[in-house]
Amino acid sequence: MALLAILLGIFFERFLGSLEEMRRFGWLDLLAQQVRRQPWADGPAGVAAVVLTPVLAVLLLGALFHAIGWPLFFLFAVLVLLYCFGPRDLEAEVEAFLDARERGDEESAMLYAGDLLGTTAVAGPRQLTRAMLETMLAEANERFFAVVFWFIVLGPVGAALYRVSALLQRRAAGEQSGYAAALRRLHHILAWLPARLTALGYALSGSFVDAMHYWREEAPKWLEDSRFILVASGFGALRYQPAEDDESLDLKEEDSYVREALALIRRAALVWLVLLAVFILAGWAS
Repeated sequence: MALLAILLGIFFERFLGSLEEMRRFGWLDLLAQQVRRQPWADGPAGVAAVVLTPVLAVLLLGALFHAIGWPLFFLFAVLVLLYCFGPRDLEAEVEAFLDARERGDEESAMLYAGDLLGTTAVAGPRQLTRAMLETMLAEANERFFAVVFWFIVLGPVGAALYRVSALLQRRAAGEQSGYAAALRRLHHILAWLPARLTALGYALSGSFVDAMHYWREEAPKWLEDSRFILVASGFGALRYQPAEDDESLDLKEEDSYVREALALIRRAALVWLVLLAVFILAGWAS
């Protein structure tokens, strides 16, 4: 069931166009605001109240649909998974950036890059490519791989759990409250294993030896932010060699790294699907 639901989710994501308008999470912001007004909410209790409310709703609806019939539950699972992807389409954002660069429209390219990079500061063209690659490799896990992992483990409840925790953690970025600290711990726990499996997917989809070499260099940071592992493995898989300075910069070569990173992410997704199919055939997954 999981494999078919994931395949359908990917199909709808690719062929129905941008689904960002459907993925509205204003209700989550309102819920968080209501809970955080309570005196007990500045810490794990507040996080549990915000996160568990939608997760329990998905659990109850899933149980209801399962009791009615398997086809209805399957449709519900696909819709939840599709809702939990993203929220924005990484591939569409990167393609828009590359198309603008090919047209020579640097102003539009920087606008598209800014949408993807968010608050990440970029000092020049050389830093832009590196920032794009780092963000792509990390965001692929946030927007797709981690959601798929928890969907495989816990079904629709798992996908909802990861998406809600990731959104709340991003909303609270920069805060120094107990609530924000508890969110960071929760997201770190949920992202830890899927990030390493994604990094392994990058290694299997590119230069395995180089990916493992870069990965070992980041070994001291294994218990820290999973982003380090994703970027290290991805850079190694791509055999990325940053330009030494802006004067030696070749924009076509820089853009080729961005395109190859997008292809690497696609291949890693295929590796995951093939391995899941093997596990299902072996009776290790359902």
